[in-house]
Amino acid sequence: MPSYPNLPSFKIDYIKLAPKDGFTVSIITSMHTHLGTHIDYPSHVEPNAKCSDDYSLEDLMGEGIVINLTHKREGEEITDEDLMKFNRYIKRGKMLFIFTGWSKKRATASNYLFNWPYIGEDAAKFLVEKDIKVLGIDGLSVGGWSGRKAGQRSINKTPSRRIHEILLGAEILLVEEVANLDKILLNREIAEAFFIIAPLPIKGAEAAPCRVFSITQS
Repeated sequence: MPSYPNLPSFKIDYIKLAPKDGFTVSIITSMHTHLGTHIDYPSHVEPNAKCSDDYSLEDLMGEGIVINLTHKREGEEITDEDLMKFNRYIKRGKMLFIFTGWSKKRATASNYLFNWPYIGEDAAKFLVEKDIKVLGIDGLSVGGWSGRKAGQRSINKTPSRRIHEILLGAEILLVEEVANLDKILLNREIAEAFFIIAPLPIKGAEAAPCRVFSITQS
């Protein structure tokens, strides 16, 4: 499973096999909390901030929208101007999910792992002013890749940590690597839905893999 470039990959081993042991048992030997679709809690960037223990399932459900930003190019910043086009739909206490088309590129490939469209600092501050509840995106992170990759200098953009600090500091929960947002949009620019975010209930966690469910009107 492709994952954030500087984090360890998923690994599973089998400790019992049905042909010789009568049943199969496997053990996950490597899995970080930001693998696949996952939710970031405020304690991801601030040790004493809220963690998984502080949120109920009711806190992780509610009305929201999906917006279509598939016009953004590889590695391009999502600006406050991009979001202003949907200003009247981005409301206090609601969830916002951004579809860039990046989930369709999922693979262990350079463009997917390093060059997704990302939230810029002005856009992050705009969302704090709008006081949304959750921000979701289909790239590997809400912030862009700002580290180094083989054969290149550090990419010059606002550090991903800074974007996380702005959003999580305002207690906007983040859901990254969200799949199938296009099935809600159905080729439209915007779509509304009721969302349920169901993370693994790991005690004291700063993040957790999750499933995101949507309920739409037919």
